[in-house]
Amino acid sequence: MSAERKQAAPSTFKDQPLETYGSKILARMHDVVLFSDIKNHKGAVEALVSIMGDRTINAGSNIIVEGTNGTEMFILYQGRASVYKSTPQGDEYKVAIFEGEKNIAFGESGLIDADSRSATIRADIECHCVVLERKAFERYSTAYPQWALPIYRRIAQSVMTRMKKTNNDMMLLYNALVAEIRGE
Repeated sequence: MSAERKQAAPSTFKDQPLETYGSKILARMHDVVLFSDIKNHKGAVEALVSIMGDRTINAGSNIIVEGTNGTEMFILYQGRASVYKSTPQGDEYKVAIFEGEKNIAFGESGLIDADSRSATIRADIECHCVVLERKAFERYSTAYPQWALPIYRRIAQSVMTRMKKTNNDMMLLYNALVAEIRGE
């Protein structure tokens, strides 16, 4: 049975800095792995937070949808969301659960390219995300290249890690298929 694909949650993006959260957001952003190389540079994370917005996603709504193009990166600030992949037949299966307390960033490739999303991320409960749009990040990169480069490196490392895992998974599947064909 094919899973019905829901669209991404309607945007409640506020086109303003996250001043209402102040120091709490700033402290949490220092713990995001993508920003770990700039957290000790005075003003680097502060400048980044100043161009971010926030989004509230209702329980059961999609934050991002596999196969759709995206130009935003999300940091789960509060809540819990599950990551789903789809089989070629369209059936969804859960591959991970993200908890807000873990400072999980996802959709970071959207900061580089509007390529299609590789998974669906759905809010299990109401989620609050900090959102960084590509155009804002490009302006940040132009203004602060010394801080943007380490972030780009972290994004590249993240993509490479996922690519290696995918290659390993494909080899396991290939070996299992060969073993099945040989009757082993």
